[in-house]
Amino acid sequence: MAHIEHLKSLCPLEGLDVVDVGAGDGVYSRQLDAAGAKVTAIEIDPEKVERAKENLPGSIDVKLGAAENLPLTFGSQDLVCLFFSLHHVPIAAQPAAFDEFRRVLGTNGRLHIVEPYPYGTMFDVVRLVEDETIVRTISHQLLNHMDRDQRFALENKREYVLTREYPSFEFFLEKIVLPDPARAKTYEAVAPEMADTFNRAVEYLDGRFVLHQPCAAYHFSVTG
Repeated sequence: MAHIEHLKSLCPLEGLDVVDVGAGDGVYSRQLDAAGAKVTAIEIDPEKVERAKENLPGSIDVKLGAAENLPLTFGSQDLVCLFFSLHHVPIAAQPAAFDEFRRVLGTNGRLHIVEPYPYGTMFDVVRLVEDETIVRTISHQLLNHMDRDQRFALENKREYVLTREYPSFEFFLEKIVLPDPARAKTYEAVAPEMADTFNRAVEYLDGRFVLHQPCAAYHFSVTG
């Protein structure tokens, strides 16, 4: 709940029209809904859209779409959120994505983007099957220079660490690697190295085996 709790400290969610861009299976859409927001979940993967429609509360509107082509009307949203999804938007499409964020936001709209850093024990393990060093670095560079964009003003930036529990390497594989066909295929070539990296990186904390992922949350207001 770290993402949503931080967001709630900046922007009360009750009754707001909120779009979760790159929603995946809807983990954060569900949390936004529980906080009282009227949520639209946007996901580009048709299979994830179908799973989300089956598993999420009926109060959440799930739509197929991309960050650079949102299926929403002009000025219809109070808040646009991206949780660990901006770096998945192709770099060439990111300018169009920000055009879309501004188009769907109302006059007093907010834009909230959380991105993981390309380091941390979680990253050290996952990068063996999907190395996101470059795309994560570019996303943070973009967000740290949004002062060049006259439409958004940075209101708050906060860095924090997500701590995730993985009681075994097998559990980690089942949750993080094997559900993704591309990661699963790559894993075949790095299995011993990945197991060794996991065992060296995992920390025993408060009776739990955990990995840490540092990230930063950027909260913008609409200025023009």
